[in-house]
Amino acid sequence: MNVEYLACGNIMSDRIENEDSTHSDWHMGGPAFFALTGIRLWTKSCKLVCQTGEDYADTYGAWMDVHGVSRESVRVEMEHTTRFTLKYEPDGNGRFIPKPHFTQEHLGYLKTHPEEIEAACAPGIKGMYMAQNTDRVFWEKLEKIKAKYGFKIMWEVEYGGLAMTRGFSRADFLERIRRVLTVADMWSINHNEASDLFGIDRADDEAIIGRLQQLPTALTFYRVGDRGAYAVTPTNAYFCESLDLFGPSVDPTGCGNNSTGAAMYAAVSGEHPAMVAVMANISAGFNAAQHGPYRLYTQESMDHARALAAEYFARMKKEHKIE
Repeated sequence: MNVEYLACGNIMSDRIENEDSTHSDWHMGGPAFFALTGIRLWTKSCKLVCQTGEDYADTYGAWMDVHGVSRESVRVEMEHTTRFTLKYEPDGNGRFIPKPHFTQEHLGYLKTHPEEIEAACAPGIKGMYMAQNTDRVFWEKLEKIKAKYGFKIMWEVEYGGLAMTRGFSRADFLERIRRVLTVADMWSINHNEASDLFGIDRADDEAIIGRLQQLPTALTFYRVGDRGAYAVTPTNAYFCESLDLFGPSVDPTGCGNNSTGAAMYAAVSGEHPAMVAVMANISAGFNAAQHGPYRLYTQESMDHARALAAEYFARMKKEHKIE
């Protein structure tokens, strides 16, 4: 089977620091891997593109094998997979303090580069997910690869806190985002990041969405914490609430990456923006049902997800008067 969708970027294991200073076990994670799991709920035609540690094999590799996901574009470059301890703020809006267990150089060395992405490409690639910053040279290289293979890009911005801490003013950082969006076809950002970017209270969805609609992109996947997410187009915004499919959320870690991967798949597959939001939140619902990724997507799981998507989209059509 030809691969049609790529999940590109870092994988990193994480554990949660609880309020009493105890910790969860270590779990698989990282932007690219969570995005892969979000895509895999909907299609088997997907592949992970990353550089990582050789200890990935018994965990990430085993998950990939069970799900029929090729390891061919996973490059082992160090001994250990990147690890972070995450301490969440107690307000339910997805903010956390990450504590690295290796150096920043370790994380940087394992970044995925355009050359690795090009090596993973083949005719028939339709879409890719990429968590990445706004570096001009990176995006110039990726633009050439995109032109060669004709795929569409879902970009999840690596915001990393206040834009100004990276040496940019708010206006400068926004201009860099505009430039990336001439290459990426769609992007994903959460309400904490958007609040900082625009200087607007994160609770003011209407004002933030208004600013998002001014950007040069056909689709913004705008995540608003445990409330849900919007699929924002230049003229509309379709809201889908969070979907607790298996009871209360166990762990929100990776739901943003996971849902963004699913949103990429849905958008590239030609789904209506409202359905993009629905499918993304269904993937997040599977992801939040346990620590780490959903353990096993069976054909029954995939069929169940499709049935749920049809059900929720029917509600969205009525709510938004979609023909």
